[in-house]
Amino acid sequence: MKKTTIAIGVLSAAILILFIGLMAYQFIILEKMPIDYKDESYTWNARVGTDDGDLLVRGEKIDTIKHDLETLVFAFNRSGSPPESFRTTENREPTDPPRLKLLDMQKGIATVEIINSRYLTQRMGSTGASAFMAAATFTLTEHEDVAAVRFVFKEGDHAIPGVYQREIFRKYWKIGMN
Repeated sequence: MKKTTIAIGVLSAAILILFIGLMAYQFIILEKMPIDYKDESYTWNARVGTDDGDLLVRGEKIDTIKHDLETLVFAFNRSGSPPESFRTTENREPTDPPRLKLLDMQKGIATVEIINSRYLTQRMGSTGASAFMAAATFTLTEHEDVAAVRFVFKEGDHAIPGVYQREIFRKYWKIGMN
């Protein structure tokens, strides 16, 4: 009888250790798998001119990365490359679309520089610039510590730098479903 009880105890312990190991594998190993930064389901996205109007749509995979602000920035940029690698020299017209570069995070405000901001302010039009800034704001405010986004760039015809919150864009954009 004693041997049976010991055997059941050892078997129970082994099953428990196996279960804990599988859970750790799921949460540590699988969570660290690289993401496809080109996959727009990791960010909020603007849909302009739909039958329902202009929509902001939340990507269904954003929950998997929303706890890492730097990863949200890379996902929004659609690239794992450093944002500086996309910077167009000052004396040339930008050929790459705007990208975000995280500068700072303090008191609930994520400060980002817009790389190739002339593309944003001069080439995307007012709707395109609004779509970019709205999607960026909604994406970065998915992080639990971010309530607003400060955009740093030189003001242009279609966009103005400053601090933006979701409420600003809710006046002009509908929140749509995927």
